[in-house]
Amino acid sequence: MSIEGWQYKSMSNDDRYFPSDKKPLLYRLTGAVVRFGLRIFFQKIELRHAGNIPPRGPALFVANHPNSIMDALLLGAVTKRKVNYLAHAGLFRWKPMAWFLFNCGVIPVHRRSDDPDKMDQNVNAFVACYERLEAGEAIGIFPEGTSDMLRKVKKVKTGAARILLETEARNGYDLGVNLLPVGLHFFSRSRFRSRVLVNFGEPVPLVKFFTKYADDPIDGVHALTNEIQARLEALTVNIREDELDRFVREIEFLYRDELKTTEASKSTVEEFVITQKIAECVQYYQGHRPELVVEMRERITEYRRKLDRLRLRDAVLREGYSKATITRDVLRMIGIGLLGLPLALYGAVNNLIPYLISEGFARMFLHERTKILTALLIGGGLAFVFFFTAQIIFVAQFVSWPLATIYGISLPMSGFFVLAYMQLLRKYRQRISFSFLLFTNKHLVIKMRRQRKALIAAMNQVRDEYLSILNFALQKQKGKMI
Repeated sequence: MSIEGWQYKSMSNDDRYFPSDKKPLLYRLTGAVVRFGLRIFFQKIELRHAGNIPPRGPALFVANHPNSIMDALLLGAVTKRKVNYLAHAGLFRWKPMAWFLFNCGVIPVHRRSDDPDKMDQNVNAFVACYERLEAGEAIGIFPEGTSDMLRKVKKVKTGAARILLETEARNGYDLGVNLLPVGLHFFSRSRFRSRVLVNFGEPVPLVKFFTKYADDPIDGVHALTNEIQARLEALTVNIREDELDRFVREIEFLYRDELKTTEASKSTVEEFVITQKIAECVQYYQGHRPELVVEMRERITEYRRKLDRLRLRDAVLREGYSKATITRDVLRMIGIGLLGLPLALYGAVNNLIPYLISEGFARMFLHERTKILTALLIGGGLAFVFFFTAQIIFVAQFVSWPLATIYGISLPMSGFFVLAYMQLLRKYRQRISFSFLLFTNKHLVIKMRRQRKALIAAMNQVRDEYLSILNFALQKQKGKMI
């Protein structure tokens, strides 16, 4: 059987009209709570190429899986569509949870590693996926199967490709499913108020995979699975070796700010792209000049060791200092410390207990670090809601409801103030500590700055050489095409 010459119809399918997703009440309520919680939990959620999201019609979102349940919450919140997820059947063992998940569109899947004797039951999961795509709904799949702390896309399983190709085959390859790869990049996977980038790729053209599947289903499934693997690797920071991941983090620490287009740039996308390019460069030299990687790693390790011994941060070595600057920093620290202290104490007293409970809940998952952010969001969220509610009711009972309302508004605001207050004081304290070192041991500071400058120069040289190699390869490829 062959379908060559067939025109794939995707978002602009003229023969079938798919209305907007119908979201059950429970799904809408849960979605509203999750979106509100994520806005508070993350300092910034940035979307890249969000215009690639199909507004309606059958869609299959395939994403990397760095952060357990948090990945599904985040993807569902930012797509604004009803996303039906595939999740391992272990989540359905508790009946109340099973009821909740079923009513939110979650489809249970048995993993071979968990339930090897129940793999035949996955037929029902596949049928459910076919039917939901045929109804014009969206499905979310994390084809790696399990989450991992390492910054790499693990080997993608074939389930997503099988679902899409079989659904299209059932409908004469005329359903028009959109296959959209999504890269999730968390800048911290254990810290409250961190940042995250949701990187949407281009929809995957599917005609050639339909042709392969029609001729040989196994070959077609493997070809599309390999394409999904490549697309996800291109949308994420993908570091194949664990040791190199640690080395890339060391380079980020020292060099990322040097590569920003503006000194004060806070673009999440720009930081992601810089990290991605650093990783690609390191992996290139690991394969072609491993001795250079070893040399640079030793130099950076030595520099970091000296910084730790002196209790310095790299950032303060970049900044120029004078007596006027030091005086200004001391006065600012004293002023901010004194003026902000009453509100900071108020916020600390009112937020300390739920904060400690949140931290304690997160520590329970130190052996499963990919679940720490989820634990902080859910466990911490419940703790803060419970204590804030109890505090508001207490004030209302013994004072008045109007004052209790004002008090309730002040609780989260004062908590955020404490975080900002402590962060700012820490920043000035580090600057002042460095300033005293500058005046008491100036020659050591000068030596450290020289060492840093030499490191940056060496990295610039490697970067320029790498860019030349890429440019030469690009020109060579263009020449072949001509």
